[in-house]
Amino acid sequence: MFYKSIILCLSLIAGSIPTHAAMTISGTRVIFPADQKEVNIRTNNKGAEPALVQVWVDDGSSNAKINDVTIPFMVTPPVFRVEGGKGQSIRMIYNGMALPQDKESVFWFNMLEIPAVQKEGGDKNKLELAFRTRIKIFYRPTTLDSSSSQQKEKLQWELVNDSQKGQGVKVTNPTPYYFSFDSGSLTAGGKKVDLNTEMLAPFSTLVFYPKSKISGVSAMSYKLLNDYGAVVEEDLSFAQGKGSIVKK
Repeated sequence: MFYKSIILCLSLIAGSIPTHAAMTISGTRVIFPADQKEVNIRTNNKGAEPALVQVWVDDGSSNAKINDVTIPFMVTPPVFRVEGGKGQSIRMIYNGMALPQDKESVFWFNMLEIPAVQKEGGDKNKLELAFRTRIKIFYRPTTLDSSSSQQKEKLQWELVNDSQKGQGVKVTNPTPYYFSFDSGSLTAGGKKVDLNTEMLAPFSTLVFYPKSKISGVSAMSYKLLNDYGAVVEEDLSFAQGKGSIVKK
């Protein structure tokens, strides 16, 4: 059985240890339109050695076992070998499970790469690592004909204060789209402080606080990831003496 976390494949620790995965996924997210029955995901082996790969979809519970979650997609082939410098296309097929049609749903595509074991006579004192890569899957109903990056103007921002954390921003999402924040920052007294951000679900509200306590916030900026994984940046400023934000 393969495990869904970093695995130590050999127990003897000596010699060099690979520091990055050879297997890559084309794209940083999957948009699954509701009017399609399947989409293709391309994987590539950038290394020189073959790799054994397992793929699956889960609901975001990183510690859940593969068979413990109910998901609307199957992937094929679920296990395959990829020679060095070669690739493999994976079919992700919608199984008809009922999903909300008034908002996006999110799932995760997982790829576990296990490097080939050295043949006899090779370096036995070597630690091999299994690498797990995850990207988001956004199931998009046919009633949604836009994208989150095109809906960012509808986000509602408000300055908030906390006695322990200092100033932060509350963001409300009145749209049916998920917003994936790459980063964000607040500006106070000419100094920028990074925000702790996370994905914002449809019709929900979150509060983001900076990584260090600040006060006197006058502006903020944030970066979103669009459907193609590209960064979309937005700069905003607070109306003087108020908690609302106006676009610069």
